[in-house]
Amino acid sequence: MLILTMKEVNRYKVISEVIKGYLKVEEAAKSLNRSQRQVYRIKAAVLKEGAKAVIHKNKVKRGPRWLTDKVKAKIEHLYQTKYQGFNITHMTEFLNEEEKIKTSRESVRQALIEAGLYAKWKKHPKHRSWREPRLREGQMLQFDTSDHDWLEGRGPKLNLIGGVDDATSNCPGARFALADSCIENMRVLKRIVETKGIPLSFYCDKDSNFKVNRAKDIQHELEGKDYVLSQIGRALEELGVEIIYANSAQAKGRVERAWGTFQDRLCSELRLHKISTHHGANHYLLEEFLPKHNRKFAHPAKEPGSAYRPVPKGLNLNNIFCIKEERTVAPDNTISYKARYYQILADEYRISFVKAKIMVHEWLDGSIHIFYKGKELKNKPIPKIRHRNKETALLTANY
Repeated sequence: MLILTMKEVNRYKVISEVIKGYLKVEEAAKSLNRSQRQVYRIKAAVLKEGAKAVIHKNKVKRGPRWLTDKVKAKIEHLYQTKYQGFNITHMTEFLNEEEKIKTSRESVRQALIEAGLYAKWKKHPKHRSWREPRLREGQMLQFDTSDHDWLEGRGPKLNLIGGVDDATSNCPGARFALADSCIENMRVLKRIVETKGIPLSFYCDKDSNFKVNRAKDIQHELEGKDYVLSQIGRALEELGVEIIYANSAQAKGRVERAWGTFQDRLCSELRLHKISTHHGANHYLLEEFLPKHNRKFAHPAKEPGSAYRPVPKGLNLNNIFCIKEERTVAPDNTISYKARYYQILADEYRISFVKAKIMVHEWLDGSIHIFYKGKELKNKPIPKIRHRNKETALLTANY
């Protein structure tokens, strides 16, 4: 049975009038908004095929990505099992690449809507103030931590620490950590600087890892500083990086949106591959997810070239991205750091360092390095016990 739309019925009626001689071709062309040549072509087709000729050929032709009932059933099954929790776009990518089902996002969406597995919904508009992205890659690095249940109960609670380039939305570095600590943030930053270079500016929130949120002491007031630098702030200042503090989470829009995409896609892929360990999650993030994510979501900057500065030759980043604290050398040429004692050894330039102000560098690998006026001093850890008073010393000695 042939079913025609009202438009097709009208077209057939007009062409029939032409065939019967009641309507001129010129008038028919004007009525159908077609050229006279097209009217002649349709007339010849109707004489040969009848009413079927007025139906557009694509109406009954199946598209190259038309889904059979069997394929739809498989998609519905995969959506409820293997790809549970995936969004439609993400699942379509895996259907095309992993399952070899060549289809479109809209076809998958319609199939799931028909099966009652996906509901249409509308986002309510939100008012946002737009800020123009930086023009070149490396002009600004947005940095943040995402506290999320990345392994969904299969393993330890992880924090995702990383950055997003403001100009390109490229993620130059990220890492899963068991805690959102200063050391873990430094690890990610150091890796970005080693692989990409030194950015011009660093955009972050006012978390204590980046800004010391306590009252200024008298020394900083005398120096005219507005705030006390954290260890990360000090490291970035030594590299000549401008630090910009965001006043709200929404101000870090690009990195916040990136973490939203990670929470959607990365969680699903970690679940798909049954990853449940800290090491496994980091391996998949660095080797599989980040390259694929950057290929899909990163875009060229408005201006060509890179604003990342190369690391100066001879600069040891271990002495930049580390914990630095000042100590005063005791009369026996020892210092204490984190409840441990270190004996400073004499060198060819100086025998004693008593009362000298030295800097202790704790590297990211946990090793301790002691510097005096930029020169590293030889030292060794000692099992020294200090007594608070003479009475305690005597009791200890008698014992």
